Amino acid sequence: MSFVLPDIPHQTNRHFMDAVVKSTHEQEISLTDDVYNQNGVKLLSRGAKVSSETYSKVISHKLVKPIELCLSVEDAPSGEMLARTAEQVLDEFPLLTDLCSWKHGRVTPLGMLKQCKMGEGASSLLAVAFAQNPLAARHAVMTSLIAMGLCNAHRYNDPQMLVSLCLAGLFHDIGELYVDPASMQADHVLSAQQWHAYSSHPIIGAALAREVCRFDKTTQQAILEHHEYADGFGYPRNLCGKGLSVAGRLASLSEVLAALITKPSAESRIDVALKIMPGEHDRELVSLVYELLHGRQRTAVPPPPGSTTKAEDVHAVFMRIAAVLSVYDDIMHHRECLQPKVEGMLSEAFNRFVEIQKAFASTGINGLQSLEHAEDSDALQEIRLEAECVLNEIAWRLLKLARELTLKAASLGEQEAGPLLRLSNALAGTEETHHEAVVELF
Repeated sequence: MSFVLPDIPHQTNRHFMDAVVKSTHEQEISLTDDVYNQNGVKLLSRGAKVSSETYSKVISHKLVKPIELCLSVEDAPSGEMLARTAEQVLDEFPLLTDLCSWKHGRVTPLGMLKQCKMGEGASSLLAVAFAQNPLAARHAVMTSLIAMGLCNAHRYNDPQMLVSLCLAGLFHDIGELYVDPASMQADHVLSAQQWHAYSSHPIIGAALAREVCRFDKTTQQAILEHHEYADGFGYPRNLCGKGLSVAGRLASLSEVLAALITKPSAESRIDVALKIMPGEHDRELVSLVYELLHGRQRTAVPPPPGSTTKAEDVHAVFMRIAAVLSVYDDIMHHRECLQPKVEGMLSEAFNRFVEIQKAFASTGINGLQSLEHAEDSDALQEIRLEAECVLNEIAWRLLKLARELTLKAASLGEQEAGPLLRLSNALAGTEETHHEAVVELF
C-alpha cells in the first residue's frame, strides 16, 4: 500500500480500554505478558485478570508494549461460533443467501468462516467488539459472507482473495473500538472534531489488522477502504475510481449491502441505493449484485403494511434542499471574504449536492401528492414504499455530504471553517451550533 499506516500508540486509548473493562462483565480477560511503562516500572503481571483497576493503572502511562498485544479472552469468538451466526442470518435474510450461495468442492462460505484462522490478538479484539455492540457480530458476519460471495462471482479463481475478504468483513469496523461510542449513535450530531475522529476508524482498523492481527496487506487494504466510494465521496482518503483496490471495492459494497439487507423491504432499498447515485460503486460489481439478486425466480413479496410516507415527507425534503440552496447563495454572495481553498471546497460540495438534487427529482416521487386522497390500494402502498426508500437514501446522502464538509472544516481555522459548517448544518437539516471537542484517535 502506498498509504503508510500509523503505528499503534503506546499510550492506551481510553475508549478501547473502557470497552475492554466493560466486556469483562461478560467474559474473562487476562494478560498474556507483564505490562511495563516506558520508564521500566512494572504496572501489571502476566496472568492478571483485567478489571476496572486495570484501566486506572494503564491509562495514564506510555507502555513498552501496547496493551492490545497483551490480552487474552477466555471465550473469544471461534470459527464454529462465526459459522453458527452465519447460519442464523442466512435463515433470517433470504437475499443474503442469493449473494453468497456458492461451493467449490468442499469449500463454502460457511466452511471458510468455520476454518477462519485468527491469532489470540485478533480473536481478543473481536471478542471485545462483539461484547461492546450486540449487533456487531451479525453485521460483521454478514459483511464477510457478502464479500466472499461477490469475490467468488468476480474473482472465482483467487482463493487467497476469498480468505482476505473473509477476514476483512469480520474486522472492517474493529477501529470503532477507539471512537467515543456516543458519536456512533444514529441521532447524534457530530462536531467537526468528533466526525474527524470517527472517520479515522478505517485507518485504525487497518493498523490493528497489521500489528495485532498480523493479517496480510490485502486484508489491511480492504479494511482501510471499506468506506471509500468510486466517485470519491467516501472516507478517510476520498479515493476514487482506480485509486481503490479490488479488495476495497468489494469491502465497500459489501458493507453497504450488509446494512441494507436487514431493513424492511430490503430488495427495494438495495435497488434504490444502487441506482439513485450511479458511480458510487464499481459498475461491474453493481451488475453482479443485480445478477445475483434477480438471476433466479423469486416469490413476490408484498410491501409490508404501515408504509406511511406522505406528501408532507416529500415536501420536507424539498424544503431541506431549498434551505441548502439559500445558504449556499448567501455564502457565495459574500465570496470576496472567502479564501480560494474554502471557496473550492464549497464549490465541490455544492456540485455534489446538485447531483443529489437531480437524483431526487429524477425519481418522480413528488407526484405522491396527487395520490394523497386515493384509495389505500396495494399499488399506492407500493408507491409509498418506493417513496420511503428514496427519501431515506436522499437523506442519507445529504448527511454524508454534510459530514464530508464537517471533516474538511476540521482542518481549517475557526473563521475559515465557518461557511463550511454553515452549509454542513443546512445539508444535515440542523442549525444547531456545534461545540468542538478534542477526541483522541487512539
